[in-house]
Amino acid sequence: MPSTESEPYIYFPLMSISDAAKYLGVSRKTIYRLIELDEIRAAKQGKAIRVENKSLVTFKESGRLT
Repeated sequence: MPSTESEPYIYFPLMSISDAAKYLGVSRKTIYRLIELDEIRAAKQGKAIRVENKSLVTFKESGRLT
């Protein structure tokens, strides 16, 4: 999962892939792609992948998603 030197930790709250997709208005596949591209941050929680809410808000506010 993504981790930058400036932000080495994942911060709560976390949300599911489905909830993240709904929040951004995109597909689950797009969320996985954004995680791979280090555009949003995520962590494994048990068997599930959870997305950092803070990174979603930052990404949405950046306007990079059209």
